[in-house]
Amino acid sequence: MTADDVLRAARTRAKILEGFARAERALFTRLAPKSARAQMKFLRTREKGSTKSLAARLGISRKTVQRYLSGASTKPNKRLQAALVQETESEWQRQGSARRPQVG
Repeated sequence: MTADDVLRAARTRAKILEGFARAERALFTRLAPKSARAQMKFLRTREKGSTKSLAARLGISRKTVQRYLSGASTKPNKRLQAALVQETESEWQRQGSARRPQVG
């Protein structure tokens, strides 16, 4: 197996896993928070109210977390937006899967 074959197989696996993740997200009845402030508030509750641990999780300063929670900042940069979406969706899936009706 050549390096190209290994790379192609890894890309295919990544696409399949992303497809499964999208399908699973579509099963939930409640939508995940969309605004940066709502995502920060949700993630802070998952961190048991700690802005310090939330800041470490997102790779930003504690002051930046506080600015978003207070509404002083509203539009995150691309890196922070991607981190917020990823962390919110990963936590939202764990929360929603317990409430999902059983099929079959």
